[in-house]
Amino acid sequence: MKLITWNASMRFRDKIESILPFNADILVIPECEASEKWRASNRLQEINQFLWFGDNLNKGIGILNINDNLHIELHPSYNKEFRYIIPLIVTGKKSFILFAVWSQLTKSRFDSYIGQIFLALNYYESLLNEPCIIAGDWNSSKIFDHIKRIGTHSEVVNLLDKVNVRSAYHHFYNEEHGLETLPTHYFRKDKASPFHIDFIFASESFLKQTSKLEIGSYEEWIKLSDHMPIVMELNANR
Repeated sequence: MKLITWNASMRFRDKIESILPFNADILVIPECEASEKWRASNRLQEINQFLWFGDNLNKGIGILNINDNLHIELHPSYNKEFRYIIPLIVTGKKSFILFAVWSQLTKSRFDSYIGQIFLALNYYESLLNEPCIIAGDWNSSKIFDHIKRIGTHSEVVNLLDKVNVRSAYHHFYNEEHGLETLPTHYFRKDKASPFHIDFIFASESFLKQTSKLEIGSYEEWIKLSDHMPIVMELNANR
């Protein structure tokens, strides 16, 4: 199975051609427009399922299932209070919980960004004991721990570590949070302002199967978005 998360910076219908060659099974796309905006695109027929959540048809979060052998549905415990931390049930050869994430500024800065993720994962605590993947634009890093929020990035990492859910990037590259060598975001598209704020976290069983974890390069992707795609490939034989 291959999963990609990429904040596409809107108009994903015009950019999907860049992602399709990866032959991913599941795409988690923050800043994706609703399917109603795809009427002129001939690519909808290649998408098995298009789940979308948002208040603005031009800018929500899309979860696209490209694999006919998979089925994705919203988990019944979804709490709209955490609008863009979305629990989904993925059914296939190996079923699991997928959390699609696009953390944002809320009405209260205190529970914005990582604060929303911290509150949501505490709310969905029971689901974290099942095989799960948490993927998307977290807008978060250990380097921001000093900002006063309900929870910090490090607290979320520790919370997930207790249930053996860890960052696929840090597992694959053996790096520490806050010391990443490969950025996922360039502030204002400036190569001199790199940050690592997008993540795929996964249960230990998935981490053991990870055969590839790649982050797109600035040179290849910056014209399309200020975020780089993260590609995670699992090998069931590992």
